[in-house]
Amino acid sequence: MATRWIIAGGGTGGHVTPALALGEAIKSRGDEVLFIGSARGLESKLVPDAGFELETLPSQQVMGRSLVGRLRGALSILYSVIPACRAIRRFDADAVISVGGYAAMPAALAARLTGRPLFLVEPNAHPGRVNRLTARFARTVFVGFDSARRFLPRRTETVCLGVPLRRTLLRTFDGQGIAARTPSTPLRILVFGGSQGARQLNECVPEALMKLSPNTIDVFHQTGDADREKVTRRYANAGIAAEVVAFERNMPTRYRWADLAICRAGALTVAELALVGMPALLAPYPFAADDHQAANARALEEAGAARRLETRPLDIPALAQTIAEFVQTPARLLPMREAARSLARPDAAAAIIETCHARLAGRGVDVAPVTPGIPSHNDSNETEDESPCSAS
Repeated sequence: MATRWIIAGGGTGGHVTPALALGEAIKSRGDEVLFIGSARGLESKLVPDAGFELETLPSQQVMGRSLVGRLRGALSILYSVIPACRAIRRFDADAVISVGGYAAMPAALAARLTGRPLFLVEPNAHPGRVNRLTARFARTVFVGFDSARRFLPRRTETVCLGVPLRRTLLRTFDGQGIAARTPSTPLRILVFGGSQGARQLNECVPEALMKLSPNTIDVFHQTGDADREKVTRRYANAGIAAEVVAFERNMPTRYRWADLAICRAGALTVAELALVGMPALLAPYPFAADDHQAANARALEEAGAARRLETRPLDIPALAQTIAEFVQTPARLLPMREAARSLARPDAAAAIIETCHARLAGRGVDVAPVTPGIPSHNDSNETEDESPCSAS
């Protein structure tokens, strides 16, 4: 008999993308799945577009809002628990998997109330608030980074299997990362933020690259809609060969082209960098919840796969100097490339679902230990209004 799963959570791409990867793994086993999320999150579009059924709840974001907004958000979550219980019973779910985000809390509480086993998937090195709060009554928590375990209850089983990635990305690379060629001048630099771009990177990276000789670099920069024209003009005025786009739909092609990425450090971004073996300069979004991007970046830096940049503010001369080191000695990127590849877990989604099945059956599975386990360039919907750079 097919197992019936509920996947709960969403809000941002960093939650929805792993959820969809898990849904694909469940479907490939012949099991059935229902998604529970919020009508306000990205899941309201991405889940139906992927061919899955979605039950929406009126839950709203709590953190990052005014006091009144937080109160409304908390009340909306409590109000959503009853319809979440109804959805679990109506679907006759065998288990609930929470991927985090404010939309996950009602379903996690409903799993507890209805007696369904709850599993959590936490892609960040510093777990989000919802997963930290609900971990105490979860059967198993699957983490993307081994370092996330210290923030979770000691009595809760934690298993590090990496971060689930969509099959489209896995099929595109088919076990192959970026080109095996040795990086050379001009160095190919890929710059990207979230799906709406990253204002800090759009402001600071062109300024840093202008301090280098224009004929030593080629640039591809994804900016988001708001900054595309301004960034295009800045590169053109500096004589830097740069292709600037608002949004890039074919990231695998860009990864294959590039020698070095300059980007944020969301869990899915980091997972893709590992999958393709891409060396990176990571500029964590400074206002991310619990500063989890800084923790992600630190994990990759400790593994030798990336350099972590300070972003409060981002030091332009220091960034220019770091890039210049790779321009002058591109072979330095080769060990970073291998370190990134060593962190990849392309089988994460399937391994998580297999382990969940084993737990439901009351048996163990052999799980190979991983060190800092990992994790799209679209895993953030950030907006940045603060002063983003330091030219000192």
